[in-house]
This record gives sequence, structure tokens and C-alpha cells, in this order.
Amino acid sequence: MKSKVIENKKNKKNALLKSAFELFLKKDIHEVTVQDITKNANVAKGTFYLYFQDKYQIRDVLIQTEAKKLFESAQEELEKNDIQDFEDSVIFIINQVLLKLENNPIILKFIKKNLSWGIFHERLQSSIEEDSLNMIAKFSASAIKNHYVIDRPDVVLNIIIEAAGSTCYNSILYNQPLPIEKLKPYLYKAIRAILSSYKYS
Repeated sequence: MKSKVIENKKNKKNALLKSAFELFLKKDIHEVTVQDITKNANVAKGTFYLYFQDKYQIRDVLIQTEAKKLFESAQEELEKNDIQDFEDSVIFIINQVLLKLENNPIILKFIKKNLSWGIFHERLQSSIEEDSLNMIAKFSASAIKNHYVIDRPDVVLNIIIEAAGSTCYNSILYNQPLPIEKLKPYLYKAIRAILSSYKYS
């Protein structure tokens, strides 16, 4: 009986997330109400507040979820390709994420410039801490293996992802300052410069 109650709660929460995601992809958040979300999910309005404080929190959860999926998919591709070089592996992951966003600009518009939320987001930290630590641990282990000394791998990784997220947003959607294919060499050179500054011989 208890497991059925838990499953029912999970189904309602998932229905709310699915509903909100559908609405946010079609409309600006200011045009969507909690009532719209609950009506589309076919649940009572009061149920919403059992899981989320407001529509901004559910949006934040969705951004974090979508960004996290991008990095998980990129990590899977990296493992298939068996790239051992540290800088090459970081560039590979960023490139995989950018390719997904190029092919799905509607997701990029939704995530906006918050790509780093896939790994870092204070408001959601309790729910993503394990995944974040896993990604940071892999980044750190690869750095050490390849003779890089990074005292705060979380900070360096955050800077790289923030740079990629901000530049790709304008580049993919508006071709500013350059179309993404022309911008990538500059972005990757900048990322390599950041990483190489931590290398020791």
C-alpha cells in the first residue's frame, strides 16, 4: 500500500514536470500560470505546492534536468570514444553538448545561458550533489592522470561551462559574434588556454 502511495506521488510530480516543460517550450514563463500547469497535468492546483514553491522553481528544476541530460549524453559518447588526453576529453564533451543544442535550439532557448546548472545550481544542490560530484571527480581524475594540478576543479569546470553556455547561446541562435562553427575554434582555444595553465611537466 505504501509503495502505491509513493508511486502515485511520483506520477503526479512527473505529470507536473511534463506539463510545465510543454508549456514553457511554447510560452514565456510570464505567460504561464500554476493553474495552466496543473490543468495541463490534470491534477489539483493544491497538489502543485506539495512539490514546488512556484512556477520559477519548477522551471529551474527543468532547466537543471535538461542541462544534466546533455552532459550525461556527452559523457557516454566520450566513454565510447576512449579519449585519454585531458584537454581533448574536455573539448569533446563541450562539443557534444553544443552539437545537441545546435540540433535542438528550442532546448537552448529554454535553458538560456544556464548550461552550468546541469552540474552546479545552489538552489537545487541537494538533489544534484551526487551527480555533480561524480562529474567533477571524473574531471579531476582525468586532470591528475594527465599531469594537471587543479586545486579547485569545480571552479575551473564551472568557468569553462559558463563560457561555453554564454557564447553558444548568442552564436547558435543569432550568429553573434560569429556562427557557431566559426566560433568554436576560438572557444576551444580559450578552453585549452585555461586548462594548459594548470599543466605541470
